[in-house]
Amino acid sequence: MSLPWVRLDSNIASHDKITALLSYKDGHKSFTLYICALGWSGGHGTDGFIPSHVLPLIHGNPKLAQNLVAFHLWDEAVGGWKIHNYEQRQELAVVAEMKRAGKAAAGRKSQCVQRHGPACGCWMESA
Repeated sequence: MSLPWVRLDSNIASHDKITALLSYKDGHKSFTLYICALGWSGGHGTDGFIPSHVLPLIHGNPKLAQNLVAFHLWDEAVGGWKIHNYEQRQELAVVAEMKRAGKAAAGRKSQCVQRHGPACGCWMESA
């Protein structure tokens, strides 16, 4: 399940990996790829996995991807790459889905109680 947003450290511009990347040839292009990959992964619920066929869609190419691997921002994975430490810094898709399901159940319960009274419980049947 997708996320409506991803977390981005407000000090990203001064992070040591980013400053090192930006001093490298085409570092600004690799940085753009990194940011776009965060958004793409969050939006598609891939928990940080970036398939190789997606690179052109997120303004990347294999050379820029290798820059991100070299600067320890991405890790190589079968069929693509994994954003380094994604699962420690972003909400995982399963967590987002559990939150959505909980909110939906709470909404059904609220509507049931309002329409039928507190003893009804019909909201549990649609879960």
